[in-house]
Amino acid sequence: MMNFYQFFSKSKTASALKKLGVFVFLSTGYAINAQVSTYSVAQSTGTYSPITGTVLETATGNTATTSLNSNVYAVTLPFNFTFNATSYSSLNVTTNGFVTFGATAPTSTNITPISNTATYDGAVSAWGRDLNSVFDLNSVTGNISWETVGTAPNREVVIQWKNFRPAYSISTTAAYAFSFQIRLQETSNVIKMVYDSGAFLVGTTGASTTAQIGLRGATNADFNNRLNAATLDFMASGVGTANSSTQASHTTNATPGMPVAGFTYTWTPPTCWIPNGVNVNGITTSTATVNWLAPTIAPANGYDVYYSTTNTAPTSSTTPNVSNVPGLSTPLGSLQNSTNYYVWVRSSCSSSDKSAWTSVTNFATQCNTLTGSYFEGFEGYTGTTNGNAGVLPICWTNLGTTNGGHISNSTTITGSNTLYLWTSGARIAYVALPPMSTLQSGEYKLKFDAKASVTANGILQVGYVDASNNFVEMTTFSVPTTNTTYPFSFDIPVLPAGVTQLALKNPGTPANSLSIDNLSYELKALGTSDVVAKNKLRIYPNPFTDVINIDNVENVKSISVIDISGRVLKSFNDVSSTINLSDLKEGMYILALDYKDGSRSSHKIIKK
Repeated sequence: MMNFYQFFSKSKTASALKKLGVFVFLSTGYAINAQVSTYSVAQSTGTYSPITGTVLETATGNTATTSLNSNVYAVTLPFNFTFNATSYSSLNVTTNGFVTFGATAPTSTNITPISNTATYDGAVSAWGRDLNSVFDLNSVTGNISWETVGTAPNREVVIQWKNFRPAYSISTTAAYAFSFQIRLQETSNVIKMVYDSGAFLVGTTGASTTAQIGLRGATNADFNNRLNAATLDFMASGVGTANSSTQASHTTNATPGMPVAGFTYTWTPPTCWIPNGVNVNGITTSTATVNWLAPTIAPANGYDVYYSTTNTAPTSSTTPNVSNVPGLSTPLGSLQNSTNYYVWVRSSCSSSDKSAWTSVTNFATQCNTLTGSYFEGFEGYTGTTNGNAGVLPICWTNLGTTNGGHISNSTTITGSNTLYLWTSGARIAYVALPPMSTLQSGEYKLKFDAKASVTANGILQVGYVDASNNFVEMTTFSVPTTNTTYPFSFDIPVLPAGVTQLALKNPGTPANSLSIDNLSYELKALGTSDVVAKNKLRIYPNPFTDVINIDNVENVKSISVIDISGRVLKSFNDVSSTINLSDLKEGMYILALDYKDGSRSSHKIIKK
């Protein structure tokens, strides 16, 4: 059976895929999935209740160093508080309007707690920006304090910023002050941000400002924040669209205005947490194993797994392929070979309580063994001129951004598309051919057309990829003249045990680009006249609408049309140079030609 190729977006998948075994792509990322993004948020207006607890520091002047500017304080909590599925016994408080969790404290100059790339475990920001307090302005002085209120198991830790300016200033002729709190609730692990109304202590000069308000997880990719433009009321905010989203406020203008007394954001954690670290291994042509890490609060009913050949994320109502897995892995079976898959996992805490799905993890099944004669004209390949972008057949790969390299499409060889190997300076690019495990008999030859597209004297090396993914050269071809196409032929020797990939490589000496076209594997036993006839074979138009034409069918015994899963859709024993395929759906197919000498060639065709 021939190897049938599908195509996938390399720009979306290549950075997360890794070759394993016989030309396998494997997702190796252990990305920690977003958690604070699953907190729900509500806003309300209640009562602001000031505290008089432990004072962390009081302003002693209206200067940069005395007005509670850029200070951080460590606080030991009276009870463990679970934030983002992790339990904490302490936190850090900063004068810049937020608290953080974890061993890494924020820097004193961190004024963007949600978008910042700092390595603390998480942040709760009630008014995140450059802030400071006031000292003895109209008999008002600010401080930062904290207190535990209520009784176990329903206590609250309250952190309070009292009489702070909405934005940093040391003016003593214009000063607006307000207060706000972060409240952490025992048992429920609910977070509240409560605001008091503000007022001018001296002067009336209004000021506009913005602040980051919301939650951040272990990285700034995990966020849940609020957003309002200056044309929208502060208390009519919406969901933030980026980790840098802010809320606008103004001390005198009614819009966006400032929060009123008792205005409250309530952030409620999910009851079922997302698993982490989804990865895939043990990939074959039809099976794979999905693995993941348990969240800190493990689900009672195990985990659900959903996978698909399309990157359409499941929703809460999507039926999983595998349900209530008790462990941290599950096998997947009956997969299609040479196919890109997308997989998601969620926790199942009960029949009615599920976590959100993880972010997508993708992998590709192994290719079937390539047997018999094969032709590749790169008709399905489209590329660009930047980086490694483009679309390659799934059983081909650009072996290495580590080597630099660039694969793109070229039309410099008239009549068909071309695989284009490009180099710049010392960088190299090479493309591994499909698995060759059955072509190690020494009975096949590799044929292709090559052209030096930029600089004359291009060099093309033919070799194989060893077990350490290194290129081992077997022969070198020189392409001596710019924009002149040369046919090349190479007898494939008996390859070392375990070798499954041949490779074409452009070493870039000198820097040049090479176009490769009309690549084929053929049995060396074929007669010269048969080889010539097959080389002259032309299939057109491709892509086609209804009818496809084939030149030089004199030596063709039968023709088959095969879909990408390997299923034979049509067979023609009465060979004709014109085939009507109007009843096929749009998509890619394989046109397999069986010759009178017993050999076979295959060609990708695309129905428009």
